[in-house]
Amino acid sequence: MKNQERLKFLYQQFLANNLTEQEIEELFVHFQTPDEKELNFLIRQEFEQTEAETNASPMEEILLDRVHAHLKDHIHSGDEKNTNKRRLLIYGIAAAASILLCISIGTTYYLMSKQQPGQQIVQHELIDIKPGSKKATLILSNGKMISLNDVRTGMLAQQGNTTVTKSADGRVVYHQNKSDESGAIVYNTITTPRAGYYPLTMADGTVAILDAESSIKYPVSFNKTERMVEVTGQVYFEVKYNSAQPFRIKVKGQTIEDLGTKFNVNAYDDEPSMKTTLIEGSVRITKEKQTVVLKPGQQATTELNKNTIQVQAVDTEDAIAWKNGQTSFKNENIEEIMRQAGRWYNLDVRYQGQPSKRQFIGGISRTANLSDLLKILEFNNVHYKISGNTITITP
Repeated sequence: MKNQERLKFLYQQFLANNLTEQEIEELFVHFQTPDEKELNFLIRQEFEQTEAETNASPMEEILLDRVHAHLKDHIHSGDEKNTNKRRLLIYGIAAAASILLCISIGTTYYLMSKQQPGQQIVQHELIDIKPGSKKATLILSNGKMISLNDVRTGMLAQQGNTTVTKSADGRVVYHQNKSDESGAIVYNTITTPRAGYYPLTMADGTVAILDAESSIKYPVSFNKTERMVEVTGQVYFEVKYNSAQPFRIKVKGQTIEDLGTKFNVNAYDDEPSMKTTLIEGSVRITKEKQTVVLKPGQQATTELNKNTIQVQAVDTEDAIAWKNGQTSFKNENIEEIMRQAGRWYNLDVRYQGQPSKRQFIGGISRTANLSDLLKILEFNNVHYKISGNTITITP
């Protein structure tokens, strides 16, 4: 209770622009913790009160005016060494406020530039491109291709001693009827297109969820010594651990071995690095002569055309936001954002001139239409031209 009262006091001081340097530090520390429910409650209270007090302006304009006022007051006061922390504090509160605001109007999205956006917004005719959806192609061992979004639930195929079905919730599930003593390994492959994703449950109970423009090649049943799969793009795994039957993933010259775990692999060809993020358990990653073992909350990164694996602590929620129905942007520039948007909305993204390196914090629901993302980009002074599925980012 004391902590809640203290947070409420600090938030009220923030609104009144009366925070001392020590109080700024104290409130800033709150944004390094995962629990922001109390602060969100205070923000919601203020917006409800503000909405009740005025009928003149839309709620969105009130939010933006207030954020800009606080941004100007805080960043241009005090000494230079606290400028960055003040800015991050403002945007932390702005982002939390924006989430609540947008939930109230039906679509969860927020995106704040780390630099103050310009005031002029170029109006565009909004192009409504629907977001991605559950769709994929299953390729059987004989080469037969099954469009998974076109088939009904029930049995899809018989692969040796394994039955392949589509469940009521739309995932592909493998049921191994009895052990295969022949030793022959039969492979299936699932591929997702741009603007698609698909969940899979393999014969051992391991779950894999494929993001857009991804693939996984896997045995329909596993032998007694190991379980080996190959992936491209981005895939989230929840592996059924079996010490006598290691689960290994081959991807871009690396081998990832599960040691009882939940983890995410991002290995898109158009990304400058491959990233493996550990949520629970442990994984061992090997590339060339280097081997690292990750702990929960760590991410292994390998830069393009390099063999060195770098390990750092990260916010795992950002890495698996896509699996949870969100797209997360944390300190990402417009090229990084548009690579994700291109895959999810099936866009051909082009650039006129040199793209800005300005960084953004925020995200958007993966159920939002493209027009929702474009509105936010416009507010943040990002200009573009769009024709069909081609979008050109302009200076």
